[in-house]
Amino acid sequence: MKIDFKTVLVILFLGFVWGSAFILMKIGITAFTPVQLASLRLVFAGSVAIFFFVGIYKKLKTADWLLLALSGTIGNLIPAYLFAMAAKEIPSSLSGALNALTPLSTLVFGVIVFKVDIKIKHIIGISMGLLGALILIFTNPKASGLSFHVDYVMPCMKVVLAAVLYGINVNIIKSKLSHLTAYANSMVPLTLVAVPALFIGMSQHTYSVAIEPSALKPLLAVFVLGVFGSAISLIVFNRLVKKSSALFASSVTYLIPLVAYGWGLYFGESIGWVQFLGMVMIMAGITLSR
Repeated sequence: MKIDFKTVLVILFLGFVWGSAFILMKIGITAFTPVQLASLRLVFAGSVAIFFFVGIYKKLKTADWLLLALSGTIGNLIPAYLFAMAAKEIPSSLSGALNALTPLSTLVFGVIVFKVDIKIKHIIGISMGLLGALILIFTNPKASGLSFHVDYVMPCMKVVLAAVLYGINVNIIKSKLSHLTAYANSMVPLTLVAVPALFIGMSQHTYSVAIEPSALKPLLAVFVLGVFGSAISLIVFNRLVKKSSALFASSVTYLIPLVAYGWGLYFGESIGWVQFLGMVMIMAGITLSR
């Protein structure tokens, strides 16, 4: 497989966009509640996805609709609200690092439900990733050394749950929706979940908050998060997979936590060497599990 410079730039673009999602949520949460933020994010994403939805929906069968709705719920709707709630309570860099558990949860769920073959190196990789996650969850980022705390346990578990749901969704798409195009599997769910997100946002008086002058910067952050971080990036990623391979495209997983940590450092978030070690262990676990 030949990888040109343009393809590498696409990988860097995706890593930057997805890695920046966590700091964008941190900015958005300064004006919006977690529910308002997640609702806006999904509505903005759906406003892009609907243009692809129009050319796809006539080709779908009844069973496809049900599975795509399920995919949108567990792969987009619920995680969006979980990440938004976590953004209010923990550093963005921590969310970015824990989000890297998605490939490991994909493998674990595939083994348990779909009887995917597993080798010793996969077990070691999963164990390393989980240990890295525990280090991130239970250690104090404000301490210079190894210091345990429990303040971030519940918020971190929301991010972990979102990563698990991502992993389940990947297996559903692979086992039940592989006959559909990548655009159908990404744009249709985004369009479908934008509808309940719109009503949820309306019930939370999101519009009245969004038109406040002080909410301009947070609103712009959520707009970029929804349009680029959820919709356009998926389109770019699907084209990347088609041009190169799914394995090469998945290398963006390594860039996301690095970018998230970079933004965290830039905005003065507390990040110790122990947390960096936890992130490295997760990345090593992913490498062994591939």
